[in-house]
Amino acid sequence: MISRLQPQLLSAALRHLRDSEHLASEAGGFSLDQAYHLAGFAPECARKATIPRSTFHRAIGHGFGASSEVALEAALALDPVARRYRLTGWASDFPTLAGWSEQARYEPTGTRKPEEVASLLDESRRIVGRIAATLWADGMIPGDFKW
Repeated sequence: MISRLQPQLLSAALRHLRDSEHLASEAGGFSLDQAYHLAGFAPECARKATIPRSTFHRAIGHGFGASSEVALEAALALDPVARRYRLTGWASDFPTLAGWSEQARYEPTGTRKPEEVASLLDESRRIVGRIAATLWADGMIPGDFKW
């Protein structure tokens, strides 16, 4: 059963990804630090969109480290179907994302380089795209969802 929050979280993931892509472009003024900051939230929201029990969202948090993995494992133990979305072990597959933190918002302007932002955007696109496609295939996306 789909929760009311799941489409909202997927919508947020897609919006964060689009906004970060825009900010990393010439049209967005090459605001690389802000693009980097937002790009990390896209997979975080997509990951939470796969877990219907919002009680775990706070414990999972924004990051992708060990504490998030523990909370994810607990959520997946209660909802084995969510394991299909491959939500754990991202550090080895997505090394740039593994180094991301929501604390990037406090970094001085000019901290992030174009290659680093491009790498994070690529990893975020792959994660969000995979999760969105699988949620859609599983019938978890309502027909009136705004992509």
